[in-house]
Amino acid sequence: MILFASLPVLFRSDPFLSSRTPAYEEVSTEVFENLVQSSSFPLLIASIVFSIWGVSIYLRCLDAVLRRRLVAIAAICTLWMIEVVVKYKSFTQAYTSLLWYLYYVPMTFIPLLFQLCGFRLAGLERRRAWRRYRVVLLALASVIVLFVLTNDLHHQVFCFDPSSDGWANDYTYGWGYAVILVWSAVNYVGFFILVGLSSSYRIRRFTLTAALVFIAGAFFAISYALRVPWAWKLNFSLVYCIFCVMALEICLESGVFPSYHDIAGIFDTLPLDLKVMTHDFEVAYATPASEPLADGVCDELRAREHDRMHAFSVVSRRDVMYRAFPLMGGYALLGQNVQELNELNAELAHRRAELQRQNELLAADYDLKAHLADQEAEALLIQDVEQALARSLSSLYDLLSSLPPLTDETSLDERYRLLQCAKMHIAYCKRKGSLTLARHGESGFDRDRIQLIANELASDLRTLGVDCASIIAIGQPMHASTVSALYDCVYDFAFFAYTTEHPALMYHLSDHDPGSVELRATLVSADDIDLSSVPAARELERALQGRDVAYRLEGEPGELRMIVLMPRSGE
Repeated sequence: MILFASLPVLFRSDPFLSSRTPAYEEVSTEVFENLVQSSSFPLLIASIVFSIWGVSIYLRCLDAVLRRRLVAIAAICTLWMIEVVVKYKSFTQAYTSLLWYLYYVPMTFIPLLFQLCGFRLAGLERRRAWRRYRVVLLALASVIVLFVLTNDLHHQVFCFDPSSDGWANDYTYGWGYAVILVWSAVNYVGFFILVGLSSSYRIRRFTLTAALVFIAGAFFAISYALRVPWAWKLNFSLVYCIFCVMALEICLESGVFPSYHDIAGIFDTLPLDLKVMTHDFEVAYATPASEPLADGVCDELRAREHDRMHAFSVVSRRDVMYRAFPLMGGYALLGQNVQELNELNAELAHRRAELQRQNELLAADYDLKAHLADQEAEALLIQDVEQALARSLSSLYDLLSSLPPLTDETSLDERYRLLQCAKMHIAYCKRKGSLTLARHGESGFDRDRIQLIANELASDLRTLGVDCASIIAIGQPMHASTVSALYDCVYDFAFFAYTTEHPALMYHLSDHDPGSVELRATLVSADDIDLSSVPAARELERALQGRDVAYRLEGEPGELRMIVLMPRSGE
């Protein structure tokens, strides 16, 4: 269209043509008559055929991107034929050379479109690297076309003398022409490689047929470039386009390109209950395996949205699952027999109910065993408390019975010391007795409550002349049995401390790991001997051995350290 629009300007700008053919209408009439009566008429027929093929391929290709690229090839072939016809009837040398250079616009972009079709078939366009490669190819194609169109400035594609009358036939090829040949070969070979790698074995046979057509076209192009007589007599543009169209048509008909080829036969061979329906619920197409519409299907389709796929079933046929897919102008209705699936679901529901009942029985059995375990733990705790109270009361009675008479100052001090020990036994009995009021597993012995008990113990010891402090750093509550064992260890260490001079105690209770707690106790006194070697220390060790805990005693002059590990659950 640009060339036809620029033709009047060329007539007016050329004084020789303007003087001979001043009327553009006369020139147009002459050109048209010559076209009809000359050898250019087959080219006009070819342009019509290529345009019709473009419409046909638009209607037959399934993939939208491939469809656009194939139609672009058809459009380029059509315009190329028209451009060839105009070139044969050009009136000026500049116009002829421009039309000649324009041959290489389709010769550059048709191979590029072939390779882009290969990208699409191989699924490479979704990758960023290949998208960048496509941009590079488009840029190279534009540079090549610009280089050819400016050949009159550098003569690196075609070398000829513009002043010669026979320049149209007397020319040689430059290095730019070799670049064009390499460009075409690389794109075409890349197309067939991509198609061959992305196709199945059945389709590769047809790809080989298309490759043979390409090889024949390459042989013709090489013969034409070498000016072999049989090839030089043929019209290069027409033969080139015919080979390209033949290769693409073979790819489309053989299934290399996704197409509607024999789609009706494929639809008739589907072993599915598939129907294509209009919006009025009239069946337009149906597979041989399809069954009549059940009652309620049309009502279900009418109640649903038209632009979304949905699945449903109807009461009249519970063993059939319908899936409706929206189409342009109607629906695609697929029916699937799900009787086996329904039976399997019923069996699974029955087994699920049985498992649920078994789960309820197991839960009840677990609750019962947990309740019995709690009762057993409470019984063991009470038994332990009773035994501890009995031992402590026995010791208390022994102390009271051994009180010396008030005869002198020494007996008074000894009597006071024994009464203080009795007071410690009473405090111990009170603490141990409070454990029987707490149920096993209850979260009552948390950090705050244990800290309160430790503060009360420290207060009792300070009244006996023993400086005491404690730090409680536990994260989770402890069972009553664990607290009972801690009482025993703390009071055992406190009784030992009472036997030293000017004692000072420090307790630290913390989490050792998720399943146990750690008690660290340190005693500092005014004694000059190693406290771990005194007889009272051996009695303390025997007491710890009877507590069923892991312990360690370390001593030095005037100091004694105790480390105790016990399970958190107290089991």
